Amino acid sequence: MSTRKKIILLAAYLLTLAAILWHPVTTVKEIEFPAETPTELKFKVTVFDPYDPMRGRYVRLDVRPNKFQTSDKKDRFRENRAWAVLEKGPDGFARAVRLEPDREKVGKGEIAVRVNRVYFSSHYKDKKGWYHFRFPFERFYLNELKAPELEAELQNRSRAKQYMILQVNFFRNGRFAVTGLSRAQSK
Repeated sequence: MSTRKKIILLAAYLLTLAAILWHPVTTVKEIEFPAETPTELKFKVTVFDPYDPMRGRYVRLDVRPNKFQTSDKKDRFRENRAWAVLEKGPDGFARAVRLEPDREKVGKGEIAVRVNRVYFSSHYKDKKGWYHFRFPFERFYLNELKAPELEAELQNRSRAKQYMILQVNFFRNGRFAVTGLSRAQSK
């Protein structure tokens, strides 16, 4: 093989490697060093610990509120995906204000996250419609050494029907980062 072909192959390899690393590096940079301060929202979550030796130690999150009351009479979302526009409610926790089919319909300054498994249900008696959805942060991975302690607490909290608090930072570019899972304060 000639020297020229080796140089072309090396250049192609380096360009491919740079392209592969570009997305994760820019994502980490945008989250760790944001241009604007992110908005932190809290969610009420119930958690359970599924046993899955292939995925490591994590807890499965059931994030609330995962539904939105609407005046719609039928489903507007055919792809089972939408953007949930969020705001901080009077109790300090996040709540969905509305669902939008496209990111372009979300106003500037509004916090939005892409939700999936969107489906519509209506109650014939009270004539109310509901959109149900799932947030993209359904799993919380944790250190192997801390897992047994959290598992014991999960069992106690599930018996007492208590929730935990999930903190999530939302960035203006549509990204989000889960920052923590903590205990709800007892009254």
